[in-house]
Amino acid sequence: MACRGSGVQIPSAPLTIMNISFIKEILSQTKELVLSQFFIALVSLLQVSLVVKILGVENYGIVTLMVTLPTLVFRALHSKNSDVTLVSIKQDSLVGYSYLFDLLIGFFAFLICMITLNLPISSYFGIETLDSYIVVFLASRIIQTFSESSKAWLIKQGKLRKFSILESLSVGIRFLAIVVLISNSPTVENYILGQTIYSTFYGTASILLVRKSLKINEFNFKGFKNYLKSIYPIFKDIRFNQIIGIIPQHFDVIVVSIISDYSAVGIYRFAKRLIEPINYIISIFNPWLQSKLSHDNSFPIQSFLKKFLFPLVVTVTVFYVVLGRTVIKLIGSEEFNPSYEPMLILLIGYICYLLTFWIRQYLLFNKLIKFHTYGKILYSFTFISLSFLLGSANGFNGIALSLSISMILQKIFEYVIYKNKLA
Repeated sequence: MACRGSGVQIPSAPLTIMNISFIKEILSQTKELVLSQFFIALVSLLQVSLVVKILGVENYGIVTLMVTLPTLVFRALHSKNSDVTLVSIKQDSLVGYSYLFDLLIGFFAFLICMITLNLPISSYFGIETLDSYIVVFLASRIIQTFSESSKAWLIKQGKLRKFSILESLSVGIRFLAIVVLISNSPTVENYILGQTIYSTFYGTASILLVRKSLKINEFNFKGFKNYLKSIYPIFKDIRFNQIIGIIPQHFDVIVVSIISDYSAVGIYRFAKRLIEPINYIISIFNPWLQSKLSHDNSFPIQSFLKKFLFPLVVTVTVFYVVLGRTVIKLIGSEEFNPSYEPMLILLIGYICYLLTFWIRQYLLFNKLIKFHTYGKILYSFTFISLSFLLGSANGFNGIALSLSISMILQKIFEYVIYKNKLA
């Protein structure tokens, strides 16, 4: 019971117990995902630490640019295709069709990358000559596309443990491949080869994990044609959504390379990698929330927000502000000390993203994903308007500020849509 007369309200014991009980329930349901993403975050940060120390600031900037093009193209054409597959499974479409669709998209993305890298603009991606190891790396990304359909199938079946194992094991393989190779010979080529091993393993393991559900004997061309027709509306919305979103999320490093040098790219990218554990937190709850909403749209989101996300955000913020410099020294080196300021600037936008990530899932399952796309248009327009202006004046700090402002405006817009149409 609250204390009266003092002007101060003390939360009652039953309320505190209820909050703890609520948190325990969520953690119990997501424990495999929590362990998986904690492992992924830890391994990824350790990987960054070793890579930047072995390759140095400049080479780290170069490899960052080299993986930017395939990331841009494959994300634009295929990222979040698991959402499309989730919808098609809900309509009882043959899951095997989605894998063939993955393959076709992968080949198309590969061709776009090859054409682009034969143009003069390839130097903006840190690639002077199209060597064979780069071609093999791009081909491995085709295989990796299978992972989207597998993730959707595992989420739909509620097999979050297998989902977690797939994600963790793939990241573990990437870590070992990259670290062993660059430790033996600290070259850009060996780093890219390590990424190639990761993409190949991820795609191959994901399709082997659900091979019994493919039902290849039921496959036919007419069925595949009907599948394409049925998913076209949601696929179109998701693709437009992703294409709009890649501008600020991946074009930022290119802007830094234009206005500065490879070292600045390395510092900015390092700062962004330090903030990325927030994405891993979101990755814990996205499949869990999708699994719930794919069966039942009623979920106590306000309780989740107040009792779980708010305390989590406070904890994360305090960690970065208080221990940020220590983490930079631990993971990087003295060369990366300037990354502290852009890291904190990026933290503001990412915290806003963490508080509101669930809105996208509600829009998706209520066939309102177009409003998320409109939010990304606002996001991209704001970033483009501010990046060169603030970047030219403040370097990588200006780019970080442009990105954070863009994220905040997008999430405010989405929250207004949620309140008006779904709340």
